[in-house]
Amino acid sequence: MSCIQLMTTQFAPPRLSTQTVPREPLLALLQQERHCRLLLVTASAGFGKTTLLAQWRQALIMTGAQVAWLSLSADEGRFASFCAGLFGALRQTGIAFDEDLLQRLESGDAAVQAVSAELINGLARLGGQFYLMVDDVQYVTDPYAIDLMQRLCEHLPQDVHLVLASRIASPLRLGRLRALGQVCDVQSAQLAFEFRESLAFLRGHVDEQLPLEAAHAAHALTDGWPIGLQLLAIARKSNPRVPLQSTAFTHNNAALADYLTQDVMADLPDELFLFLQKLSILGRFNAEVAAYVLEQPDAARLIASLEERNLFIQPLIHADQQWFRMHPLFVEFLAQHLHGADVDVRRLHRRAAQWFERAGQVQEAFRHGLLCEDISLVVGLLERVQPSTRRVSHLSQFMRWLEQVPSGVLSSHPNLLLLGIWGAVLTVLTRQAQAWISLLEQVPLDEEQAMQLTLVKASLAMHMDDDTRCMALLESLEGKALPGLFAEQVRLALTISCLTLRGDHGQARNLLRQPAARCLRSDDEMALMGQVTMAVASLLEGKVLEAERVCAPVLEQAEKLHGRRSVSACSAAVVMAEVWYELDQLDRAHEALANRLDILRFSAPLFMVSAAHCNARLITQQTSPRAALDYLAEKEDHFASLGLDRGLGCMLAEQLRLALVCGDCSHAEVLQGRLDDLARNHRGATPCDAEVMSLAALSRARLSLARHQYEAALQALDIAHRYADELNRGRWRVQVDLLRAFALHALNRDSEAQDNLKAAMACAYRLGLVRTLLDEGATFQSMLTDLTLEQGSVLADFRQSLLNVAPPAEAVPAVTRGPSPLMTRREQQILDLLEQSMSNKHIALALNLSLQTVKWNLKNIFAKLGVSSRYDAIVAMRRQRD
Repeated sequence: MSCIQLMTTQFAPPRLSTQTVPREPLLALLQQERHCRLLLVTASAGFGKTTLLAQWRQALIMTGAQVAWLSLSADEGRFASFCAGLFGALRQTGIAFDEDLLQRLESGDAAVQAVSAELINGLARLGGQFYLMVDDVQYVTDPYAIDLMQRLCEHLPQDVHLVLASRIASPLRLGRLRALGQVCDVQSAQLAFEFRESLAFLRGHVDEQLPLEAAHAAHALTDGWPIGLQLLAIARKSNPRVPLQSTAFTHNNAALADYLTQDVMADLPDELFLFLQKLSILGRFNAEVAAYVLEQPDAARLIASLEERNLFIQPLIHADQQWFRMHPLFVEFLAQHLHGADVDVRRLHRRAAQWFERAGQVQEAFRHGLLCEDISLVVGLLERVQPSTRRVSHLSQFMRWLEQVPSGVLSSHPNLLLLGIWGAVLTVLTRQAQAWISLLEQVPLDEEQAMQLTLVKASLAMHMDDDTRCMALLESLEGKALPGLFAEQVRLALTISCLTLRGDHGQARNLLRQPAARCLRSDDEMALMGQVTMAVASLLEGKVLEAERVCAPVLEQAEKLHGRRSVSACSAAVVMAEVWYELDQLDRAHEALANRLDILRFSAPLFMVSAAHCNARLITQQTSPRAALDYLAEKEDHFASLGLDRGLGCMLAEQLRLALVCGDCSHAEVLQGRLDDLARNHRGATPCDAEVMSLAALSRARLSLARHQYEAALQALDIAHRYADELNRGRWRVQVDLLRAFALHALNRDSEAQDNLKAAMACAYRLGLVRTLLDEGATFQSMLTDLTLEQGSVLADFRQSLLNVAPPAEAVPAVTRGPSPLMTRREQQILDLLEQSMSNKHIALALNLSLQTVKWNLKNIFAKLGVSSRYDAIVAMRRQRD
């Protein structure tokens, strides 16, 4: 062997930066598998193989193990160079070798045998655990060098372990060692950063305060590819104004293109590179689809070659055959090259659409149909694959596809438009639904299509909280047979909802006994939603136990068949959250709403309002009334922006109740003024009008009680009682009786007070109400204790159960007054508007500021006042003024 010059830097890993992200899960895996004879770390470029081994090397040395390191380069794949590198690395740990042997050796079987014997014997003389780490093994291509590694794997001493890092699959024959459990594999999927690691990296290299949303976007964009995150960080530093999640970082990213060109694609044959470029149009692929779309009969061979090279293709689990996908940043890189190549990309997409449609993969077929820019192909596909109405999600997906088809084309396909409108209505995309309805009204419709249009308008009216118009449209369809089971399910669900909202609960129940109600006896999502509306009827009537009996199995079935976040499951979950809250099962109520509030924020008004109200009560019980006040202020703004006065009134009424719980009559006066303004706009005879008037009257009664204006409270309660009877609302009746009892007790009319309290207790017991009573707080608990009841009676036992549930209510701690802080003029303006219960958005509009500026000023205000919420800030400033 001729003299080969080696660099000492080959025998130590690169120095680890203080900002290097510890690969804790992988280090734990390697530590667990440290007794394996061979440990393989295999992944494409930039996945952090070297960094992982360097971190593990440190950990091994700290445990007393010896570690030798060898970094290879492109010119060290020959047998002689490889041997020289191995001997050089091992000498660093003090192992002596026969120098004469090294000078004499040339390539050949005899040389392989001699070198392997010398290495193995030298390693056998060591004591303790020893690890030989070789980085960039993909450069070892000489058959004799590969044979040498094979011999080492098979004959290493017991306490010696070989650790190889490579970009390509190992050429070693490892079947026997794998069967013996002597091989540990770490591959690309494991080397990709978990989100926690991506977040740590980005906060270390970009911004310590980087928002989670931006980190999630960057993690998704790079698929956890460490070098991809590094390149994003570099691009961000050079252009800090562009959000990290912007696609600007992937388009025209010269650093990414240079890295992939120089480090990944440099030695790739032209045939493979062109194959990769064409393949990049497919979100996922296998040999069959690649062969058809690319018109490449030997696609299987080429894909196998890509696998061997570890070229950013990742296997997917699939039932019948092997599927793959490419790394998203690699796809972006290849797509840019493809558009500069002499390739008919539209033809590729057209063939892909054909293949995926035949395979029943409609979503992918549609995507490729759009990309080939052939509208006739797209419309033909949609006509052939009209969605099932079994799940709302199917209609929703179909609607999103239709959004991408020009309106002029859609107008000549009314059946497609109707399906799209249903998807928009059922996912509460009212603007899109209205736009398509306007389009549909301009074209001739047959009788069935006209009936469907009327029904969809009724659904839209309900989503806009106009149950009166909804009922009028439904009555126009009375006696007509609607086309299909889905339409009948919708009609019945809407009819039950309308009857329920106007208090005709008995008539709603009678509907379920009619033959037409058989359409709800299925597990289709719309049938389940129809069953949920019946549970809503029970809940509004106050029959909590009946609502639980009806809705609990529906929720279980909806989650199992359609998913936790499906429309049917979310709707049922709102009802069950209200039920469980009322039964004082707060943890179950919280769990029912968990991971659903984002969907419920834009659902049908009835469920949207109910979810917000229930969640506010949970926040009150599990956090604090002040936190609930902040939440309710946000929800008030949300309902106002949607024009939903019923929701707006509910949020104002609940804020007023909590303001009084906190002892803030001044804030309650402001809220009552806004409720009265709202009520003045609802003096009609609709259920919505009655509900707003009732909420205003109940709130006025509460405020009058707090102001010791007991006669005024009784007058307001007479109004509330009338509406409770008109709409047949059980919980309102109980609240009216309770508040009457409080007013009469304060007027020393104790006998009447006891009668009203007993009436409230009896009604609550019959309906299954608990929190409606307990949420009235200390006054209720005090009167409950003094209530005269027959020993051993049902009501006496009920009273005891209530007293056992809730200890005497404690007063809400007052905000501690500190030294008067010096507010800036801007901060004082914001505080003044805050006192008017304005949302952040309204404050920004009023002062012509950005929303971020308002939030920043609020942070400063909170810090100066020593508080943590909007409500506490208002209270603190009022006390300082006093």
